[in-house]
Amino acid sequence: MAVQDGYQDHGYQDQGQGQSTAQLIKGLVDDTTTLVRQEALLARQEVVEGIAASAKAGSLLAVAGVLALYGLGFALTAVAWAIGGPAWVGFLIVGGGLLLVAGALGMIGQRRLARSKVAPQRARAELKETATELRKEIRWARPRRQPPVKSS
Repeated sequence: MAVQDGYQDHGYQDQGQGQSTAQLIKGLVDDTTTLVRQEALLARQEVVEGIAASAKAGSLLAVAGVLALYGLGFALTAVAWAIGGPAWVGFLIVGGGLLLVAGALGMIGQRRLARSKVAPQRARAELKETATELRKEIRWARPRRQPPVKSS
């Protein structure tokens, strides 16, 4: 049995001639096994490539976030200096504005978190429905006692 281009050659001249049923079934099983292995390897390779691409994209996003944070700091410093008057007044105004924005975002997040449901409601409903259906099936399949027949 030689393997060429990922396919096994079982030495068959013509698929249906001169072979017993056992040989044909063995060849079919061998070919199916090879196909399943190749499909599993292909799926594994695709997953590995997808994870690698996602990791690269994630690292780029992390670097972009850090640089954006530094940029925001410099921009806020520039705004604080541009306000005029004593330097501390500009920084106080910018800091107060940041605290107001942070407080508003925190309250919005807290409300959304309180409304979010962590429990899997749909899965729970599906399980209850399945259990009910199974109970009905069991009741239906159970042999029923019949009242005794009165003989005359």
